Amino acid sequence: MTSQPLELEGTWEEIVTHSAELTGHKVRVIIVPDESESSLLPTPPFRPASGRSLLRHAGTWEGDDFEECLRLVYESRSQLEF
Repeated sequence: MTSQPLELEGTWEEIVTHSAELTGHKVRVIIVPDESESSLLPTPPFRPASGRSLLRHAGTWEGDDFEECLRLVYESRSQLEF
């Protein structure tokens, strides 16, 4: 049975105070950006995908190879295996 990893969070100066108990162990250090840095790159709100951007192209096919392209699609499809 494996034990849970020890998780420490704080400034470098606070982490260093645990150096005696960390000696000889493998550690991972993750640098967390300052709040001022993270606010420079705001995360856009989640918007689920929609087909609206594709609809503006509906009915605008300008080629004479539609039948050939459709035939290639059907020829290159493969059977699904479940």
